[in-house]
Amino acid sequence: MIKNYFRPSTIDELSELKIKTNGYLFSGGTDLFVKIRAGAINTDTVIDTKYLENEELKIENKKLFIPLNTTYTELRKFIKANQINPIIENIVKTIGSPMIRNRGTPVGNIANASPAGDFVLASYLLNASVILKPSSKKIPVEEFIKGPGKIELEKEEFIYGIELEILDDYKFYFEKVGRRNAMIISIASIGLLIKEDNEKIKDIRIAFGSVAPTILRNKEIEKSLIGEKIDKNLFKYLANEFFNLSSPITDVRASKEYRKQLVYNLTLKAYINLYEKVVI
Repeated sequence: MIKNYFRPSTIDELSELKIKTNGYLFSGGTDLFVKIRAGAINTDTVIDTKYLENEELKIENKKLFIPLNTTYTELRKFIKANQINPIIENIVKTIGSPMIRNRGTPVGNIANASPAGDFVLASYLLNASVILKPSSKKIPVEEFIKGPGKIELEKEEFIYGIELEILDDYKFYFEKVGRRNAMIISIASIGLLIKEDNEKIKDIRIAFGSVAPTILRNKEIEKSLIGEKIDKNLFKYLANEFFNLSSPITDVRASKEYRKQLVYNLTLKAYINLYEKVVI
């Protein structure tokens, strides 16, 4: 039961409240209040961030800055209006329902640190940095997220925003597999960005959700493929490599064996959809 509600208007006030009350921050509350009702989080104090004076969505030096109170709907509109990073729009439109997207926030998805988080997957692909206040630290997302629900955050700190790379001329593919079509929490997911040069790889980024304690991405494998010819054999190699690297769990949604097979299948499906798809 919530007994204490605060709505700070400055960074210092928010930070002080976080230390003094040990309360939980929220903006949309789409995850927090569900967890409180389910007993997964035990708190009687919440701190509303929506009254904080913070920056707006902006593009600067080929980077996209997403402040903490930005909703998925606002982000999607901004991306479409500015014609940037279409993979984010492709991912965001699959998150929850319109009502969830109108309240839920990308920063909240990062704070949850779930390997099933769709925006978390996008943040790994786009080399996101997490910006903290009041310390002004800027931490790569793969260092900030330590495991399911575990993040690198001091008691006085909070996530002020996220900074993503803006990429041009990339092909992209995203798919998540779930047990139902609406409001899917993924059993497994894949995100792929690929830039070509004369049918060879100029840059490639591939990541998987729900198949390891954090988003599964391997930059060494990606670097080793620069200059390689794009064909089915290359994607079979990727499928095998990530099948072996994946370490999923069995839960109520799927077995670990099924998730590992999805890693392999989704990688080949990405190739088919990007390079063998026939439009009739």
